[in-house]
Amino acid sequence: MLIGSDGIGYFMYTRSIVIDHDLDFANEHAYFHEKVPGTISGAISTPTKRVANQWAVGSGVLWLPFFMVAHIFSMILNYLGFAVSLDGYSFLYQAAICIGSMFYSFLAITLIYNTIKKYFPHTAIYACLLIWFSTNLIYYQLIEPSMSHMCSLFACALLVNIWIIIRPIEKVAHWFLIGMVGGLVAMVRQPDVTILILPLLDGLFAKTPISMKIKSSIAFLIGFLLLFSFQLVTWFTIYGSPFVDGYTYSGQSFFWFSPKIIEVLFSTNHGLFLWHPILIIATLGFFNLRRIDLKLTLLLVLGFLLQIYLIGSWQFWSQGDAFGGRMFIASLPLLALGLCGSLEWLVNMRQTRLAWITGLILLGWNGLFLAQYRLGYIPFNGQISFEQLTVGKFWMIEDIIQKIWQIISY
Repeated sequence: MLIGSDGIGYFMYTRSIVIDHDLDFANEHAYFHEKVPGTISGAISTPTKRVANQWAVGSGVLWLPFFMVAHIFSMILNYLGFAVSLDGYSFLYQAAICIGSMFYSFLAITLIYNTIKKYFPHTAIYACLLIWFSTNLIYYQLIEPSMSHMCSLFACALLVNIWIIIRPIEKVAHWFLIGMVGGLVAMVRQPDVTILILPLLDGLFAKTPISMKIKSSIAFLIGFLLLFSFQLVTWFTIYGSPFVDGYTYSGQSFFWFSPKIIEVLFSTNHGLFLWHPILIIATLGFFNLRRIDLKLTLLLVLGFLLQIYLIGSWQFWSQGDAFGGRMFIASLPLLALGLCGSLEWLVNMRQTRLAWITGLILLGWNGLFLAQYRLGYIPFNGQISFEQLTVGKFWMIEDIIQKIWQIISY
């Protein structure tokens, strides 16, 4: 199986739309429950007598072109006499949606680069490489692309890129575009909608006439609903109401008055800053960015804080089976600007060599962490010890060398 974990839920949408032409997941659920019983739980029936699917429809929609190519290719192979399955479950179909996620991730990285070079043309490429290889982006791009995170990164990177490149947003058509992309963001992962607040606040506090603000708001709302209506129709079809989402229906909770802020950032249980310390440097970089554009900096910081609060309030704040803080991948387009702020400061202080050394160390840290995670030296879920976090990386290297030596010497 190329897909697994949450990726199964997202894949069900694509497969059901193309192969069955519906949103009834009974057969998909039965198939995966048999193939990977430890990954997918029992079916939950809804008021519409359908199988619940708590995950958003957006990734499934973005994967449609890739899935269709795999389906057409499979049909051609069958026509040529090759016995290739057309059931939508085979290797070709699963590979197609994984390639789709990788494609969107490359687009996202390109968009991030295009965004940050507006302010930091000299350090933009270095910041992109660090964001790419020193965070969990690389893991979910290559190891678990069936998850929604690369589609989420693309949607958020597109939103941030359009907003920052054209700001101040003064045309009604631009607000319609922002609304459409915002609808895509919300359709892929509803928690990412907090990032949509940033351009809205930017426009709210802009010095434009009230009449213009009203027109812009209407254009934005139309654009948003044009895309998000796919999710509303999905909820209505599955749950009988366009306002019942899968997470609420499955009984998951948010504790808004007791968010785990410190834990979500610094816990050894997937704490963002402990697992990916490059993002501490990125956060500090907002202090330098404020000298260039204070309003933008405040909005970016607000966006990051909202994500911290939202994730910390969720009952599963540790994010389950995760390589680092996977829910924060949507914040990387914001943090990339902060990272550029730190790099620019180091360059201005004539500390370019320090920047390179630090970057290489953190890249190595992330690579070793990834190896620990995938090779079973640390658990996929739950706390790790301080020793595993630090010297455990070197113990792993020693253990791997010993095992290789034993094989060679046998």
